Amino acid sequence: MDKFAKIILKILSYIVVIFVAFVIIEVLANGIKYFSLDFFTKYPENGMRQGGIFPAIVGSIYIIITSVIFSVPLGIFTGIFLAEYKDKKISKIVELAVTGLSGMPSIVYGLFGYAMFSIALGFGTSILSASLTLSIMTLPIISNSTKEALASLPKELKESSYALGAKRNETIFKVLLKASKSRITTGVLLGFGRTLGETAPVLVTGSVFYATSMPKNIFSPVMTLPTHIYYLISAYGKESMWMTSGTAAFLLILILIIYLIAYKIGGISNGNN
Repeated sequence: MDKFAKIILKILSYIVVIFVAFVIIEVLANGIKYFSLDFFTKYPENGMRQGGIFPAIVGSIYIIITSVIFSVPLGIFTGIFLAEYKDKKISKIVELAVTGLSGMPSIVYGLFGYAMFSIALGFGTSILSASLTLSIMTLPIISNSTKEALASLPKELKESSYALGAKRNETIFKVLLKASKSRITTGVLLGFGRTLGETAPVLVTGSVFYATSMPKNIFSPVMTLPTHIYYLISAYGKESMWMTSGTAAFLLILILIIYLIAYKIGGISNGNN
């Protein structure tokens, strides 16, 4: 039975790998041929059926950078609380909330962000609204990564710190966080690799159909790579397939690079351990 189960699992694993490889190759093969200097540096023209994707690239960068400012500190502190303050009654409520957030559909995040940030707080359709929405969406990934990274450390490390007279907060921030920084960084990168490709939350909180200039501040709307693909397919279909394919290939390359960096950092961390 063990041999049979092992064979079945191998076959399933190969099927998944082949399917993922096919998707990646198909997207890249259809899109890379449209890459050019103009494609990356020009503004869209003729209703986005010509020109380039420069505003979408810049818009995605703005939103990711802004969301980092909010989500990374909040996610790390939440992970620390769940890992090191288990004795607190509120920790169970926080853990339940984080678990609930991790299973929530992305469109629900988008609707919440639209109701809370765009309307209730008056931020409108803007970089700030989209970034705050994505920050909440990334929170469970970063907090769970931080929690698991701290939990995986040997108990002797914490006991040695206490034995030398360090207080609880000193042990956490000066010893445990430094020892697990590689794994936490990996979790942060994986979180933002996911949010980079999100469409629904940004679609209703911070994106515009067509941009001919750079955003003036964080209260301005932007084009992003995922929403650009959505708008092109929705509005023009086959007429804009070349730009859709090129944008999708570039977005996939960015996400793969982020995941490869995360994998490399995680591999280094495991090697050191």
